[in-house]
Amino acid sequence: MYYLLVALIGLLLGVSLAAPPGPVTAVLVNRASRSSMAGIMVGMGAMTADFTLMIITFTLRRLLPLDSYETYFYLAGAIFFAILSLLILLGNEKEEEHVRGGYPTGLFMGLVNPFQIGWWLTAGIAFVQKFGYYPFYFLFAGIVAWVVFLSLTVRYSIMKYGERARNAFRIFSSVILIFFSAFFSYYFLVSLP
Repeated sequence: MYYLLVALIGLLLGVSLAAPPGPVTAVLVNRASRSSMAGIMVGMGAMTADFTLMIITFTLRRLLPLDSYETYFYLAGAIFFAILSLLILLGNEKEEEHVRGGYPTGLFMGLVNPFQIGWWLTAGIAFVQKFGYYPFYFLFAGIVAWVVFLSLTVRYSIMKYGERARNAFRIFSSVILIFFSAFFSYYFLVSLP
């Protein structure tokens, strides 16, 4: 029974990491409006970033003061999210580029996203101290389930409601990315010595 409970906690952790509105979700929604596979690829890239951050965090948490680099993560995130927002608003990407470019975009976004980094440095470490590594096998299953669900839901909405839904998703994605760019810019300025 204990292992079933810990597995459920792992699944819920995965959804808690992937589901909140944020920059990755904004790009995933935008890409999924063209192709559900494109959205899934963004999510898989971000999940690979989570796996990478998990390994780095668990390996280096006792060796390096990782929080001393957060200023640079805020700056990189602010610039990257502003550029992505502009690209989405311009909307001149070709259909094939949505599928091909999704994985690297999701991966890079995940690696520079202070929220993902912060999640691993806080919740990730706390849960490994409380439950060990077992829940993290299921965490990634929760992420995959959420990414597939969201991508298919967005694509279905586009198929049902057409170009109006696509434009709404494009505006939603751009506004979210502009918000996070401004948010990270603020934290970058506040964290300067």
